[in-house]
Amino acid sequence: MSNDITPSQEQALLRLLGKVMEVMRDDRPLDPDDPAFGTLESAEFFKPGEAGKTYSFRNNAFPDATVDLSTWTNPLDYSDDRTRVSAVPAYFHLRFQHPPSRVNRRLLEQRLDLADYWIGADGTREDGNDIGHSLPPFTREHRYRYRANVGEHGRFPVNVEFFFVDPAPDDPTGKIWLTQITIDRDYPYLTPAMRKKKREEQNKNQKNSKPTSK
Repeated sequence: MSNDITPSQEQALLRLLGKVMEVMRDDRPLDPDDPAFGTLESAEFFKPGEAGKTYSFRNNAFPDATVDLSTWTNPLDYSDDRTRVSAVPAYFHLRFQHPPSRVNRRLLEQRLDLADYWIGADGTREDGNDIGHSLPPFTREHRYRYRANVGEHGRFPVNVEFFFVDPAPDDPTGKIWLTQITIDRDYPYLTPAMRKKKREEQNKNQKNSKPTSK
């Protein structure tokens, strides 16, 4: 039985990823009931006492795949009481139990409007997208990392990573398999102490911006 991706599967994959990109860029709000994601199977709180959830879907085009989209308590809201802070989209993960082959990586890059560079954890720009193979024992796993181009209305930077598996040396088919895709909104990392400092700076700026009475 062939595992080559079918035209209908390809369209379903592009529709799913396109919708995720719109949500992560903030071009549109997250609607867990949108059929592009599939059928919502569960919605579990990400962390007790906070608003973030992980939504898990079943997509009929890839019924054995894991399709998760996580929201986090808004990192850009510096409120001390995190139970009162709303959730925002943060991370998407698609993992195939039976990886499809012959997925056109260039088509994915084009349709998702991905740049020819990626951004490291320290904010450094790295040119190119091929970051090579994973460490043993996953030496055939080939990773490609991207920063998405800024959308027309998007307010957030978005990172994308593709995981492919290259053919074994003795594989005459030469097929390459798509195993995972991750998409995340690039929020700054803030500890409670860092958030407190940001909150104090924000309050100070708001106080200084108020007009003085004459």
